[in-house]
Amino acid sequence: MTTSATRYQAPGFGASVMLSALHSPFAHVLRNNLCELRYQARRSGRHIALPVSYARAGDNVVVRVARADTKTWWRNFCSPRPLSVWLDGRWYRGMGHVAQPDSLQREEAAAIYQMAFPRAEVPTTDPLVVIELSAAREPMMGAAAVQKQRWGLWRRWFTSVTSGELLGFAAPAVTGALVRDAAPVVAAVALLMAGVVEGSVLGWFQAAVLRSAVPGMRSGDWIRATAFGALVAWSIGAVPVLAGAGLDTWSPWVLVPTAAVGGIVLLLSLGVAQWFVLRHFVVGAGRWIGATALAWLAGLFVFIAFTSPLWQPGQSTALVVLIGIGGGLLMAATMAAVTGYFLVRILRRQPELLAGPVMHAQPGDWLIVEDELSHPDRAAESISEPDAPTQGTR
Repeated sequence: MTTSATRYQAPGFGASVMLSALHSPFAHVLRNNLCELRYQARRSGRHIALPVSYARAGDNVVVRVARADTKTWWRNFCSPRPLSVWLDGRWYRGMGHVAQPDSLQREEAAAIYQMAFPRAEVPTTDPLVVIELSAAREPMMGAAAVQKQRWGLWRRWFTSVTSGELLGFAAPAVTGALVRDAAPVVAAVALLMAGVVEGSVLGWFQAAVLRSAVPGMRSGDWIRATAFGALVAWSIGAVPVLAGAGLDTWSPWVLVPTAAVGGIVLLLSLGVAQWFVLRHFVVGAGRWIGATALAWLAGLFVFIAFTSPLWQPGQSTALVVLIGIGGGLLMAATMAAVTGYFLVRILRRQPELLAGPVMHAQPGDWLIVEDELSHPDRAAESISEPDAPTQGTR
């Protein structure tokens, strides 16, 4: 199967938050009244992601455009145009077009909408965008093929990332052994430089897998983001090195909150840095932040559990390095396994990536979507597509 990644743009921060929530583990709370539409602007070619409210009834979608004079996105569908709909945890594909005024199709769509929302009024001035979902328009992958593809991605990620983190972590492990008797400032600077090396190596090995899993993403952007995240994480780790025995003089009221904040920053630094790259290509990229935090928490726990009993004062540099590398291998494998699991889950939610079967609607069903969100900020109503054609609109 040929895969491709497309960068979709939400109309604003509020819409981005709703889209992230829709693809989050808490999406079941929203699925009863919120879905996502994706389409390509007719004139500019931009790819738009739009959150909308909906009511389900089948293989047709009716989008009510409330206060249409303040919006222009719907004008892209004055003639039939393809789009995708994220609904009930999966992607559906279809063709959308504006129902002609005073037509039988518009009357039927308005009647179905009225049945779904008895208390709502459907003014004749509100355009209705009808989307027809069709299983015949998209190829379908069997469940076995989808599972094989996902397992293959996880395996490649696990192998590559484990190797990359092991090689990368060798830099701070060796550096730490060499500067353990050096001045605190020298040791801290050396560890920061080694951390950048670790992040760069890890980013390179991760990008080697992501190049095929998320086409369009540039490896250099990912490597730089990973190196920066590692630098931030090692900056937190360098604080005890600089403080040394001075930490014993800190009040518990200062030490405990400082350590807690530092730990949170350390765990989130890499995921946040990588999110700035991933968010341009993947819906729900915010989940990657939590995934990497969990992965590194588990990896650091394994590393500490392995090395703490083995590292003892007076050991040779070679033995210290060997123990560190052994702990690094276990940490790398743990981190790679956890992040690989979440990577597969995140990518399978994309319409172009690991999508598997894209259509599951039953013939004769309808889906009614309302463009007026029930959220206070009504973020979807702020959408404006300046490149939309104006002919054929009311």
